[in-house]
Amino acid sequence: MFGPSGFFCFTYQLKTQNGEGQRYAFAYKPPGPLQRGALDELMLAMCKGPLLPDAVVVLGVKDEPNIDMLAELRAESSVISRQRLQSRIPLLFAHYDLMTGAVKTTLLDMSFRKRKAEFDKVVSAGLKEWFESGLRAVFDPKEVILQAPSGYAYQKPSGARSELFLKPDLALKSSASVAFVALALFQKLFAGKPEKYAELRTVFVDTMAIAPVAYGLRDLLSLCGFDQAFHIESFHSYGGFEEVKRPLPRTSLCMISSSSSMSLHEKWMAQKEVAQDEVVTLLTLITATKFKDGALLAIEKPDGATAAGPAQLSIRIKGETFLPEQEPAKKVLLSDVHHRSDEDVSLFCSLAGKHVFDIFRRPPKSGSKIRSLYVDGGLLIEHPDFGKWMDERLIQSVKATTRAIIYQDDPASLALANRVKAFCIDNLKLKSPSLLPANKLPETKLGNTTGVIVCAAVVGKGSQLLEISRSLRDMHDGPRLYIIGYQVAETRSELKTLKDNLKHSKCVPYQIERYGASAIGTQLLTSFEQESKLYYGSSIDVRQLPGLLAERSGALGSTKTVGALALLPHGAALDSKMRLRPGFAYWSTDFEPQACHAEVLATIAVILQRAREHDKLPDERRLSTASYRHVVLDPENFARFNDGVLQAALLRNAYPSELDYRADHTASDFMKALIIRTLARATEESGEAALEFILALATKRLQLEDGHLVEIHKAVKEGPKRPAPLQNAVEFLLRPPNRGLRTKQKLPF
Repeated sequence: MFGPSGFFCFTYQLKTQNGEGQRYAFAYKPPGPLQRGALDELMLAMCKGPLLPDAVVVLGVKDEPNIDMLAELRAESSVISRQRLQSRIPLLFAHYDLMTGAVKTTLLDMSFRKRKAEFDKVVSAGLKEWFESGLRAVFDPKEVILQAPSGYAYQKPSGARSELFLKPDLALKSSASVAFVALALFQKLFAGKPEKYAELRTVFVDTMAIAPVAYGLRDLLSLCGFDQAFHIESFHSYGGFEEVKRPLPRTSLCMISSSSSMSLHEKWMAQKEVAQDEVVTLLTLITATKFKDGALLAIEKPDGATAAGPAQLSIRIKGETFLPEQEPAKKVLLSDVHHRSDEDVSLFCSLAGKHVFDIFRRPPKSGSKIRSLYVDGGLLIEHPDFGKWMDERLIQSVKATTRAIIYQDDPASLALANRVKAFCIDNLKLKSPSLLPANKLPETKLGNTTGVIVCAAVVGKGSQLLEISRSLRDMHDGPRLYIIGYQVAETRSELKTLKDNLKHSKCVPYQIERYGASAIGTQLLTSFEQESKLYYGSSIDVRQLPGLLAERSGALGSTKTVGALALLPHGAALDSKMRLRPGFAYWSTDFEPQACHAEVLATIAVILQRAREHDKLPDERRLSTASYRHVVLDPENFARFNDGVLQAALLRNAYPSELDYRADHTASDFMKALIIRTLARATEESGEAALEFILALATKRLQLEDGHLVEIHKAVKEGPKRPAPLQNAVEFLLRPPNRGLRTKQKLPF
């Protein structure tokens, strides 16, 4: 679309009667001075291959104050330019008469004079067709049609929802292209009709982004002797529609940038009671059913489409700018609705302090990955509550035909399989079922109709169980019972998917029994990974760290028990571990105060993930949104959950976006005051989460306004005097030693 300096170039494809096509290359020169060398540049551009045009048409309007384009083309200074096309490609000048709307052609290469009638027919008589080709060159659908991502829909200023949104101002990239659109608009509305603009006083636009077209139209009207400088005013699409008073007849023109349904066009005509030619829409879709003739151009939808299925989320578009609307941040306050019917939350309470759960720990198996929530399968299956649960399930579910117990390839699952076998022999009087590890299953022959029990102490996504299920598919049709101790997944959908996949059967679904499960999201793992990378790398001598920090840095990510070292310590000498006190809303009231970091972190992780995913929650309680909107945790959560261990759990499990308060001054100020107060009481129990807050700020998991950050840093340096170990730990956390540094750093300890 970009042509030589000052020209707008496009190609008009003409189909002849014999089916062959001819290409007419048009170059429109808007009113105004002609740059030196522009004509020569134009001719060079037109001669470029690989396909040469069948004719070159230079289009211009009468522009006496500045330039006579035809005279310029005939001048001796343009001889070389004309010779580039001479006898090879016809060169024509098309003069557009603003007063009549007619086009007169002048042939500048007389070697093609026998085709003069043909050129007149195409250029003069086919004015409507090549104008449309020029507009299509400007408004390329690839540029002006925005397509919503799968699962989203644009909610337009009208309130309608659509997967497509037209934005023609994206195509107005040069003054020449704007001038051509203005000329096409003039041709549609005013050509040969001077009475239509004689009393024009105001041009209304739905967005100032198309105001350049209105200014281009005003330049053309001035060449017609219209000296009244009309006013250009935006009514912000539907937003300011009602504020526009009904204009007097013939005194206004309404320019609408785009409308896929022409609804705004229709509404303007109906409510402002204007004539049909006093409102024009620049761009619409061919699928529009009403007032399509009132659009300057109608284009087709692109071939590609979003994935099938209803669009669940909205991208709200606001008038004037037609950009996604920035709604105020949605603040979510956690309450009792976030844990209803979540059995895993109560399980964390009942197993607190039993060392079944741990945080950021690596299983003893060689090459294993670090688990954000580590579950000790051996301790789990030895717990009395688990034994009682398992016995009840086995009594009700084991079939008399059971002959084999298959177990996942790990020691805890083997121990579980042995317990199941003993129960089947001692309590159910079954013949001794054989124990079979999963890795031996492909080599084993099972009775096709015998019963099978599959045991797994701890699972994640359940890949090994699905492999067992796949192996059994071709060798076993009998009853099948899955006994799962505990499942840890990232999302709630993964918990449901595993059970659904294992239940699959040609006729009767298999039975799945699972003692506990939790969806904990991804941020618990991310927060500890980020901390370890920034603070405890190989360049740091962790033995210098004070209090429990040294022991903690060695335990994180290892096969050792992390336990109460999961969260940063507190106290004057950093030798105190945070603990949970009675009154935690999501646990029973008879809980005894203790340091149960893993269970608390997991509880908050489950609550937050439920708030993100559970579609049965009230909208104001969901940590997600159906529109284009920022969602954050309400700062009031940190006052409601005022135990340090709970505050730390919120900081560790929330997404950074959910703790980004930079766009809300009040929320940022609240968090600033809370952190400064916590720092002032850092040696007391009420300030035990001080280091966790500082860590969240330093790693940018928690973000506040710059001014509030300055106040916090000032409070660190100039606040109440703190014991040296505590003060040094704060300064250490504020300046991560491994951030972009390769050399061994000197610590402040």
